Amino acid sequence: MDLLHTNIKKNINTVLTGNKIDISNVGFIDPWSTVIMCLLSIERSKCPDRELVLPVDLDILHYLKRIHMDEFLKSIGYESQISALLDLKMPEYFNLNVCELKHCEYRDEFTARLDYFLKMFENFGLNNDDANRMTSLVGELGNNVFDHNSGNWPLDTVGCIICGQNYPKQKRIEIVIGDPGIGFYGSLINAFPELKDDKEAIIKGLDGNTGRIGEKRGNGLKLIQEWTINNFSGYVTIHSREGAVRVDKDGIKSDDTYKIVGTVAQIVIYY
Repeated sequence: MDLLHTNIKKNINTVLTGNKIDISNVGFIDPWSTVIMCLLSIERSKCPDRELVLPVDLDILHYLKRIHMDEFLKSIGYESQISALLDLKMPEYFNLNVCELKHCEYRDEFTARLDYFLKMFENFGLNNDDANRMTSLVGELGNNVFDHNSGNWPLDTVGCIICGQNYPKQKRIEIVIGDPGIGFYGSLINAFPELKDDKEAIIKGLDGNTGRIGEKRGNGLKLIQEWTINNFSGYVTIHSREGAVRVDKDGIKSDDTYKIVGTVAQIVIYY
């Protein structure tokens, strides 16, 4: 089974049963699904009956090792359940088309990583102007995480999780940032008590609104949409708690979806 942004909603009940995450039958996983698995793992990390079943496919195990998924899972308490991944021996090599999984707990740590992303986008084949634009978009997404969750993190694990992939044959780049935070609804409900659900909250945020009453900031998400769609013919997808919204050249589409803690935001561009 491939676990992709396009099919994870259909397959989530196969992967997730209570506090058990079973990806044993997964043969390919994209950045979106990787970050989703990280958030599901964080949410269950303190549960005594938590269980994580790793893939049996050696190729996908090598991929997870390559992006240092083992280090992340170990850091949130899953060491005893990922021995097959921790013990896996493989040579370290640099894959120009892979963005390693990065967990930035603090804003300063995230900001320090932006030079890495600039170089990564240039390695992906973007020219300097487009690489700078993409780095700015990643910066906006990451800063949003810390702006809206500072002092309000609901769990012990904080910060943003970043993963990405370049698909050179399709000339497509996917960058995903997730966080175990309060979500769009939690961030906006005090300023906009009329919000009914997560979908409305995401759309309100995408329209440039902020939950900080009296503050005029909040245009970062508008910039992300405009640049992604107009400069790269791409799209933006956001999943926050139980709502999902996609924005592309055809407008905004929203849907109810499976529940996660926090938010996952995806930028897909074509070059």
